[in-house]
Amino acid sequence: MSRSLVAVGDRWSLLILGAAFQGCVRFVDWSDRIGIASNVLSGRLRQLVALGCLEMVQGDDGRGHEYRLTSMGMGLYPTALMFWRFDRLWSEKRLLHPEALTHLTCGGSMVPNMACGACGERVHARDVGYEDGPGAGFDASPPSRVSRRSAVAVDDDVSRNTLFGDSVDYLGDRWTQMVISTLFLGTRRFDQIQRECDVATNLLSDRLKSMVAGGMLQRRRYQIGPDRFEYLLTPRGMDVYPIALALMRWGDQWLGTAAGPPLLLHHLTCGNPLEAVVVCDQCGQSPDPHEVLFRR
Repeated sequence: MSRSLVAVGDRWSLLILGAAFQGCVRFVDWSDRIGIASNVLSGRLRQLVALGCLEMVQGDDGRGHEYRLTSMGMGLYPTALMFWRFDRLWSEKRLLHPEALTHLTCGGSMVPNMACGACGERVHARDVGYEDGPGAGFDASPPSRVSRRSAVAVDDDVSRNTLFGDSVDYLGDRWTQMVISTLFLGTRRFDQIQRECDVATNLLSDRLKSMVAGGMLQRRRYQIGPDRFEYLLTPRGMDVYPIALALMRWGDQWLGTAAGPPLLLHHLTCGNPLEAVVVCDQCGQSPDPHEVLFRR
């Protein structure tokens, strides 16, 4: 998952990809839809092309270039759906301005869920066991430019018109996702989180404060004199788990090394190795981007 976050974990890359899933192919399409500055958009498009998520091709009308999703880029569609699901369930803005995903295959109004590919049951964080995989270890930290958290919030029009809503304001950040994923593995205390994530203390303090304010974490005192605190996932924070799984699966598929996956997961409910798949809650099938209609 760390590799995925380094590659596409910043908010602008996520918004660009989300808009691409809705048909954006030209520079002006993204500029109009997500309100991104031209220089930032140019830089992110170059990065996504270099990574392999987009390819630049001649436009069908012969005028200018278009950016088309590759197989690697299409592989992030489950992640986009899990972001949409999280916003639909937890964002106050989305509750005021509801949208729907219609799964054309079954005709139902869909809320996508993360399920176990072996037994078909929904996947919850407490139902998943883990162990080190053959590729376990730490990658080098990215440059500081990639690690900064944007101070610009997604406005209401953008959050209502993309698969990625206002959750990208705090989840569209590598360190926030890394910290919350560490908590899923049972780490709760500041020094433990700092050691596991190999993050600077000032960055960690900022991310923890932001997640407490955003209702993702609860801060609880476990020692008096001096006071020391631990951090617990709230129900809202626990529901980030499907996003983490989707990013991890994409990273294992597209950014893995010859050593193999760093982490092996198994579904405690059925006892099988976990192959996490995103499915339509109405028919249980995995939705294809061309079979899903996004509408107000």
